[in-house]
Formats: sequence, C-alpha cells, structure tokens
Amino acid sequence: MTTKKFFVLICLCLGCILPMQAQKQISAKLDSVTVFLNGATLYHSASVALKSGSQELVIDGLSPDIALSSLKVTANGVLVSSVAFSMDYMTPKEETVRLKKLSDSLDIYEKQLQEAKDELTVHQHLLKMLTDGTLSNMEKKEGTVSVADITANMELYKSKAGSLQTSINQDNKKIEKLKETVKRLKMQISQDESGEVETGLIRLSLSVPEAVSTVFRISYYTTWARWIPHYDINIASMDKPIAMQAKAKVSQQTGLDWNNVRLTLSNAMPNRTNEAPIFKAWFLKFKRPTPSYDMSSARSNTAVYSNTEVSSALASLEGVSATDGTNKKTYSWQMQDFIDLQDQDIHVNYRIAIPYNIPGNGTVQLIDLISYNINAEYNYYCAPKLSQETYLIATLGGLEKYNLLPGRATVTFNNTFVGETMLKPNSTDEKVTLTLTTDPRVSVKREKRSDFCHTKHVGNSTTVTQSYLITVKNNQTKSAKLTLKEQYPISNDKDIEVKLVEVKPEATYNKTEIGVVTWEVELQPGETRTFTVTYSVKHPTDRAIAW
Repeated sequence: MTTKKFFVLICLCLGCILPMQAQKQISAKLDSVTVFLNGATLYHSASVALKSGSQELVIDGLSPDIALSSLKVTANGVLVSSVAFSMDYMTPKEETVRLKKLSDSLDIYEKQLQEAKDELTVHQHLLKMLTDGTLSNMEKKEGTVSVADITANMELYKSKAGSLQTSINQDNKKIEKLKETVKRLKMQISQDESGEVETGLIRLSLSVPEAVSTVFRISYYTTWARWIPHYDINIASMDKPIAMQAKAKVSQQTGLDWNNVRLTLSNAMPNRTNEAPIFKAWFLKFKRPTPSYDMSSARSNTAVYSNTEVSSALASLEGVSATDGTNKKTYSWQMQDFIDLQDQDIHVNYRIAIPYNIPGNGTVQLIDLISYNINAEYNYYCAPKLSQETYLIATLGGLEKYNLLPGRATVTFNNTFVGETMLKPNSTDEKVTLTLTTDPRVSVKREKRSDFCHTKHVGNSTTVTQSYLITVKNNQTKSAKLTLKEQYPISNDKDIEVKLVEVKPEATYNKTEIGVVTWEVELQPGETRTFTVTYSVKHPTDRAIAW
C-alpha cells in the first residue's frame, strides 16, 4: 500500500470514529421593520445556545426576496466566517390565525350544507311516498272507490303534502344560502393562500471559542413593501381651524406575515443611486411612429383596508390619567401619543410605539399618524364664462413646517364628503388650495351687452366688438371674499389684432399671456356689484375667425 493511500484510509477511519456535530436549525423572529416609500428593511433576532468549535447554523423564517448586498448578521461571542442565503422549501408553513379561522368556518358550513341536503332528500322521499300511497288508495281494485274514501284520501294528502312541501321549500332556501356562504369562504381562503410564498434561510459557518448562549441579529432590505402618505381633511366650519389627519397606507408581500411588529415609516430612498448626475452627449434622432394600445381591458386592483387592533398594546402603555368621580382612573390617548416624529435633515421617520400586524398578501393597512390643526383662509371663486357656479375655496399656508409628504387627501366639509384632492406641500406654490363646495348664496350672472356689441367694416378689415356684463350678489348675512375671473381672446397671428377696450372696475391683475382679468373683492351682506369687459378683434374681411 502506498503512503498516499494509507493516509486517506487513516483520515476515513478518524472520520468514522470522531463524533460529528449535528447541524442546528432555528427560526428567526421578526422584531421590527423600517418601511420606506418603496421597500423596507427587516430586523430579525434568533436566540441559540452553541457549543465550542467550528459548526454550521441554519436560521430560517426570512423573506425569500432580499437584496443580498444588504444582508447583515451579527452575534456576540461568535465569529461568523461565511453567510449563504437560499430558499426554504422544507420547513412546513405555519397556518395563520385568520386562515385557520376561515378553514374552521368552512368545515362547519360544509357540514351544515350536507345536513340540509340530507333533510331535503328525506322530505322529498316522504312526499313521493305520500303521493304514491294516495294514488294507490284511490285506484279501483275489487270495487268502486266511494266518494267518502276519495274525500278522506284528498284531505290526508292535503294536510300532509302541504307541510312537506313547505319543508322542501325551506330546505332549498337554506341550501342556497349555505352554498353562497361556502363559495365566499372558499374564495377568501383562495385569495389569502395566493399570497403564500416560500420563505428564505441563511446558512452560517461559525467559529465558537467557548460554549455560549447568544442572540443573532439579522437585517436586510427588500423591495416587496411600501407605504403611501394619505390625509383626511375635515372642515367643521369656516370659523374653526382645519383638522388634518396624516395617515399611512402600508402594504407588503415579503412572504412573511408581520405579527406584533414595531414599525418605522421613513421617506428615505435607500435603493436610489448616491451619485450626482452628469451630462452625456445628446444626439438628436427622428421620431418613430408610436404604436397605440387598447387599454379598455386593463384591470385595476382595489385595496382593502382593515383596522389594526391595538387594545392589548394600549393596556401595557401609560397614558394621561384622570378620575371620573368614582376614584377609577380613565385614560385618554391619541395615536400621535405613540409616534415619535424624527426630522433627520434629509428625511423624516415616524417611529410607532404600538406593534402592528401587517399581512403578507398585499392587503393595505391604514395607520393613523399625526393630526394637525391648520388655520385657513376662505374665499369664493367664480369664472362665469366656464361655469356660473360659485365655489368655496380654502387656502392653506405654511404647510412646509409640518414635514408633510405629497399624497392624496379626502376632504370633508360640514360632515359632507366633498371628494379627493392631491396635497402637494413641497410644491413651489406658497399656499395649497382646496375646492370645498359650490355655494348658491353668492350668485353670479354673465350676459352679453348687446348695445355695445357691433361689427364694423373699413376697407379690407373687419372689427368685431364684444362686451359682457357680470353681476354678482352676496345673499348671505355675512361678508364674502370673492375672486372673479373673466377671459378675453389673445392673438399670435400678426393679421389678427386684439384690443382690451374696457375693464370696469379696474382689475386686480391682468394676465395678458393667457388673456384673463381677475377681480378680488369683498362683498358686504346683501351687496350687489357689476363688472364689465369689452374687447375688439380686427382681422382681414376675407378671412373668418374661429371663435
């Protein structure tokens, strides 16, 4: 035997004799999540007792879709020499509490449905037996059936058959109702199960100097989560500040249900490049025809909102206490009492003290954040050439001091839903305006002044003069600020000459680039005012104007 073969044999024998330390597998617990406008960082922990020596540890329960470059694993008293991420196809998936309740309900209703079907079958058989028996009794056999026998059989059939038919009708109704319930339960279970995906795991190669109990901290970034700012704006009356509730629509499809997890919502953009842009050569090309697409068959997904139950969390937190006269403490909380707003120069974080449950199937959770009371100015607006409706407008200023993000807002005025608008607190406009409602108490009428409208022909030119009268009246018992706009034409053709002949009273300002004059006035209770605009258009007689 050669020396090399002898050495290999010795190694194999030692491998059989020396005990091999078994690979250990543990599950990670999701503790907290920082959700960005696009993406999230998940923070897990996993406790384990390790023996000394080199060994391998598997930690499961992670998201299956992570940015590998963001994966970090740390533990005290342990040297992590390598980390390998892979999908976990072997660990049985734990059924969620919601899914288990749905499955249990389905079993109950399917059992009730089968029982109802059995009842229907019995009643149908009894009715058939009664019908067949009655007909048999009334058939002529050895003699003529008497009238008394016929009457007796008919009365028996009537009394019994009616009751059985009623039971059959009730059975059918019950069966249809149970079928509908079973159908809806199956659809809901199918929807919830469709969000289930395989989870991820990591394999760690460890060097442990001495036996130790330690906690592994695991963090990573995934793109399968986000939050969207949303606002509820409620205006009780024009003499009170606007109540605005900032909210967050949070959703995730990370493959994990976030159960009892602490959330931080951030407007940071962790997945964006950190390099400032530079110019490259700009080459012009001819346009190519753009194909058109039929979007009529496009679908949209409707998000379903659900409220998070936080009563158990509130029970463990201290609030503002008071007595109710019976020496019993009462507590009053607002959601913002549990939110730490952190302004970190280039981004804003909302750290929420209450743990939340966010399902992993993409269902949206609507979370209340900070509420604000904002002073607003109110005025009326009307452009009677476009619409003779008068609109009540709320103007909000100074929103930049609230660290608000752009987002959609629902507006309620005087307990009536007005609609939705886009709130853009970071726009270049100094103020944000909200259209609240139309108000007929400030009436506006626009009519042509026929006596001042005429057409003149001089040589090869035609001059058309138009004049309009606008009448406004404040029918309220209080004063009203009104912004009134009227349009006149403008020309970019040298052969068409437009002149603004008269504006009475003098306009507050005139945007000549778009041909709009604006009056800003304050109408006293019951006051009526008139405004006029007259303009002329001169053009070659042989060329018609497209008004």
